[in-house]
Amino acid sequence: MVPGFAKESGIDVEVQTSDWGSAFQKVTTGAASNSLADVLVIGGIWAAPLADKNVLLDLTDRISAWDERGQIYEKMLDDGAYEGKNYAVPIAADVRTGIYRQDLLEKVGVGSLPQTWDDFRAAAEELKGAEGIVAPIDFGIDKSIGLQQAFAQLFLQAGGQYWTDGKASFNSDAGNRALSFFVDLYQAGLADPNMVFSGNGPRPIIAGQAAMSLGGVQILGNAESNNKELAEKLVVGPGLKSEASSEARSVAWINKLAIAKGTKRADDAWELVRYLAAAPQLSEVSRLYDALPPRRDLADADWMDERRKGILATADSAVSQPPNPKMMALGPEVNSLLEPAIRGSVSVAETLKAIDAKVDSL
Repeated sequence: MVPGFAKESGIDVEVQTSDWGSAFQKVTTGAASNSLADVLVIGGIWAAPLADKNVLLDLTDRISAWDERGQIYEKMLDDGAYEGKNYAVPIAADVRTGIYRQDLLEKVGVGSLPQTWDDFRAAAEELKGAEGIVAPIDFGIDKSIGLQQAFAQLFLQAGGQYWTDGKASFNSDAGNRALSFFVDLYQAGLADPNMVFSGNGPRPIIAGQAAMSLGGVQILGNAESNNKELAEKLVVGPGLKSEASSEARSVAWINKLAIAKGTKRADDAWELVRYLAAAPQLSEVSRLYDALPPRRDLADADWMDERRKGILATADSAVSQPPNPKMMALGPEVNSLLEPAIRGSVSVAETLKAIDAKVDSL
């Protein structure tokens, strides 16, 4: 793609790479020393912290005038906004919704996919104790912040707001409903706090130790890498409703392209962003990332199978974690506070109070 851009535009590009673990620190360090790349890939919750540090170029006017703006899912574009300004363009997305082992559901007589939290729990109850099942629900807990991300999905489905009038507001009706539901699933043996994905081998839902998850393309990719036959048995459900009368919501994590505020080649940088975000290139980027394309006109891209199309079909109902400078620090702190809650050693009420206090102190 880069040689194609150079040939088409006459603009030379030097590519620099970094692992995700150290990338955020490299970006902030590079900005401080005026050595930041002109165009950078930023992760799902990076836009606000970097914009707050005055690292990113305001792209609001360029995006408004961009003739392909309407092809980008609006909520995904909003993920790169902060305080009314746009700082980034989506390039690869993961939308997390209900993912199920249809073969295991059918074995216990679950004939329809869950629509609500009550449906989700009822299906898990049917699966509990089935052959091979350690716990029906795999929440995708890992050695990083998977626990916080799982809770975030339920909290956002309940209509939760991370902040109200500048103060943390997890200790709310939405927070209580979401965390009570989450903890109850663990206490009832429908999820297992010791079910932690190491990053290698099949995930529990692929290994048959679980049959339900709130996940996305990472589950599909794991299945295809470890057991292609089982990949065909995965089925995609809708984003869950916290109750029958509420809105269905999936939750999106979006990687984006941004431009360094200190660039001396803003117009050339924007040309590269536009080029990479155009349909042919963005389709290839998303395929290589094993991600979902954040453009409407790529919903039927030839490399997208029916399961990926099913996940992307929930994009219009997808929400993201809110843009806030505290988001980079929030994940690990909330993750550590949730651990004793799901194990039953700290109450829901105490946990929510502790989360608010910790987030306000960041």
